[in-house]
Amino acid sequence: MRKETYLTVQGYRPGEDIAGAIMRTIAIIASVYGLCRNFHGPMSLTYFTDLSNIFIDVVLLVFLFRNFRRLRKGGKAAPMPNSWYVVKFMATISITLTFFIYLTLLAPTNDAGFLNAYFCNGAGSFCVHFVTPILAIADYILFDYRYVSNRLHVLFAIVPPYCYVGFVVILSQFGIRWNDTMYAPYNFLNYGAPTGWFGFDPSLLGSTTLGIGVVYMVVVLTILFVGVGALYLQIKNVRRRRRLGVCS
Repeated sequence: MRKETYLTVQGYRPGEDIAGAIMRTIAIIASVYGLCRNFHGPMSLTYFTDLSNIFIDVVLLVFLFRNFRRLRKGGKAAPMPNSWYVVKFMATISITLTFFIYLTLLAPTNDAGFLNAYFCNGAGSFCVHFVTPILAIADYILFDYRYVSNRLHVLFAIVPPYCYVGFVVILSQFGIRWNDTMYAPYNFLNYGAPTGWFGFDPSLLGSTTLGIGVVYMVVVLTILFVGVGALYLQIKNVRRRRRLGVCS
């Protein structure tokens, strides 16, 4: 793994730090607003939406502080450790999952309807499911070209969702229920539905189940997010070659 050198004043791009700071600030503010609008006690912290937003907020805050430090020192600052880019990659994958699953599975099956699923609570849901994810994804694509990766880094894409599935199963085994009867916060993870882990009955499609077993959804999402992770890394590598003239 190459070690990045200190940025020189000649190679410093203050506009990049200014743009990054603005995007990160807006993303964090939107996320915090949405989290506050959606907070209904400790159970809120069992939802992937809340956890992924908190995750990306913390990471963006760390990078935001680095923006300010570089601006204050005119670019004379040590580069961000590569380990932080790995963490940011996982946080970006997590918030992408929040964006994609809500857009394609949860909002369309919400009892309040698609638009109301986003805007029924003062647009708080819109902030955590759309605004912050879009800004976080754009932030990664535009500014993370200093991230040094290899092919195995794509596996980091499945770490957050797999940890979450394990977290939900453990909670449900201890008797935690969502909406009184559900074994998971989301219909596609509700293994307590009639379709369970391996069943299949599309006629049951609704707010408590997608009508297919949880295992099938986990497999589909695994393939999807390995693909998304690979795409993100490839985009990063293209940006890296163009901006720094190096590969990986």
